[in-house]
Amino acid sequence: MLTSSQKQHARFISIIEGSMATVWGTFTGGFGGNSYLIGFFLWLGASPFIMSIYSALIPLSSVIQPFSLLLARKFTSKKRFIFTFTTISRPVFFILALTYFLPSGFKIWVALLIFFFIEVLTSVVGSPWQAWMTELVDPEMRGRYFGIRNFITGLVAIPSLLIAGYLLDVLGKGFLAFLVLFSIGSIFGILDCYSTKHQDEDESVKAPMINMSALFEVLKIKGVYRNYMIAISFWILTMNLVGPYATVMMINVFKYDYVTLGVLTMVSTVVAAFFQPLWGKLGDIYGNLKMLKLNLLIQTLLTLGWIFAVPYMYYMIPFQIMIGIIAMAGTGLTSFNFLLEIAPNFGKTEAFSIYASMTNLASFVGNLLSGFIFVLFASIQFKLSFWIIDAYRLVFIVSILSSIWTLRLVLKIKK
Repeated sequence: MLTSSQKQHARFISIIEGSMATVWGTFTGGFGGNSYLIGFFLWLGASPFIMSIYSALIPLSSVIQPFSLLLARKFTSKKRFIFTFTTISRPVFFILALTYFLPSGFKIWVALLIFFFIEVLTSVVGSPWQAWMTELVDPEMRGRYFGIRNFITGLVAIPSLLIAGYLLDVLGKGFLAFLVLFSIGSIFGILDCYSTKHQDEDESVKAPMINMSALFEVLKIKGVYRNYMIAISFWILTMNLVGPYATVMMINVFKYDYVTLGVLTMVSTVVAAFFQPLWGKLGDIYGNLKMLKLNLLIQTLLTLGWIFAVPYMYYMIPFQIMIGIIAMAGTGLTSFNFLLEIAPNFGKTEAFSIYASMTNLASFVGNLLSGFIFVLFASIQFKLSFWIIDAYRLVFIVSILSSIWTLRLVLKIKK
């Protein structure tokens, strides 16, 4: 068993590790993609439909997580498992830029394959990391701790976003720009792995890290865990009908440069960082389920913001502020803390893995459907007052109408 001082040291190192990982994710898009990575694939020549495949690959990497965790049966240490797979995936992201030298009709698919490989290795460590953190962070302090941790990593993301966007624009938005960006990210990926190596872990437990039979036992348990997983999966499916098209619209239709995209992302990241401790505290006081329902309701309605979006900063900045407060800070933190509450006491790693697989399967289906919906509406375009009604906005309309319907399933959940 770890002593209280060892747990405290592990939590401190976790903040450092999270900061290094944040820079890695900002410069590479390795944590589920970002606007810069979308720009990279658009620069390679990806069509809007291929971009829907790109978005679908991100959750697909987590859908296969239970099968990927078969690799974990040989590991008795969560720390060693996480260190092994992050060391394989995070330092090599710069290879993605080298696909530029491949033949035109081939490079996009190879880039997608490399990206998918990195995403699989990134997602497979997620559930063991969550289970590890439940051992290091006591229940009564989880809201405050993760609020502060997310606040600090959010502050780290701010200069990273601006520097990355500035480098892309200054270096010409081409091969050199993306190679430099991904290389810097790879360096911080190495630092992230090094930080993990120095984090404390209870080494007295020698049992295999994952029990495959527990995967099925977890699914048999009736109650809030299973009900919530099913309900949130339907909501995630409909919300992900938006696909990658919010960012694609800003690049292709609004014609934003990367500095502007960086500033908009920075705005949402700043407010998310400052609101993380608040949501953590509110979750501790009023319950994470209540706060989660509030955030999900508001986040669903935020899709209206994309329907009526105009390319002016007096609109986009307040809208990004709301995204930061709700989608990035509120929903992210309260859903994570609520999952820690309701996961079965046995088989936590398995429970987190199944949850990630189910919710990301929903996201995969949603992103894939968004591509077909976009193709269906691709020829439609007309002006309505300030707005050009096109395939992008019609996809957003379909998303919010279906999301409102599925949201009621989540609102019915009782702890």
